[in-house]
Amino acid sequence: MAQWLGQFSGNTHATKVQDAEAALRHAVTVFHATDSSEARANKAKAVRGLATRLLSARLRLLKARISAAEDHQLRHAGSPNGGIESLRLREAKMRVEGLNAVLVEFGVSDLIA
Repeated sequence: MAQWLGQFSGNTHATKVQDAEAALRHAVTVFHATDSSEARANKAKAVRGLATRLLSARLRLLKARISAAEDHQLRHAGSPNGGIESLRLREAKMRVEGLNAVLVEFGVSDLIA
């Protein structure tokens, strides 16, 4: 049986998303406070990287929730679908909107390529 290194540590997909959001918020604040164009370009690259990391973490969280809902539905055959379709729609929407939606959400739409 495989063991997860972070098992029982309190680290979950949700905490990973929260950590990524906090890091991105900080990076955006630093990006907006930077005046130098060279430093601003470096900060923009960091912001894009953190936004990519956040998008990935959010997608993994949704996939985990979908999987948990499917498992629940299999165990309880008569239960309603538990919102699986809405989770799948959210995942599809997030994949389509991608990185640009995250950048707009955090107020750095000027970094959209």
